[in-house]
Amino acid sequence: MFIQRLERDLAICSATQITPFLAKEPGRWHVVSIREPIQAEADLTQACSSHPMVFEDVLTLQGNHGQGPTAAHLEAILRYTAETKREPLVLQCWAGRSRSAAVALVIIIKDLWEQELDGAELVKEAVDILLTLRPQALPNALVLRLGLEQFLPDPLGETLSKAIMREPRIRKNFG
Repeated sequence: MFIQRLERDLAICSATQITPFLAKEPGRWHVVSIREPIQAEADLTQACSSHPMVFEDVLTLQGNHGQGPTAAHLEAILRYTAETKREPLVLQCWAGRSRSAAVALVIIIKDLWEQELDGAELVKEAVDILLTLRPQALPNALVLRLGLEQFLPDPLGETLSKAIMREPRIRKNFG
């Protein structure tokens, strides 16, 4: 979906959605593919390019199998997304609701921050865009915080991630 405010096509998919999604427009989309250590890699042969990542959907760095999200994961993802410039980008994880939604928020917030948006307006706009892309989003709080800390001054990454997670529309998705 083209997001005018970001001047970019951005999408979020689950593991079962990514292959048919890419098949609709072969060679058009760059992909950040996040999977658990025990899951098979997604078929990304029809992607323009891909950046596979392996870390668990947990809220600790240690995870259940020692592979929770780290700052290095988010640094690598942001480096890859910067290299894709404004070209179409799809974020994919197992359910397309937690890790990929959090990474989408990081990318959205980075773009809005660079447009000098901040405070409540930044939170509202970022959540508006995320829920347009993925109404059922349940962003992983640790992935979100680690990503925001890559470019926001300390302690704004943590403060903003908490504000996003407290936003009523996000809280509603957690039931």
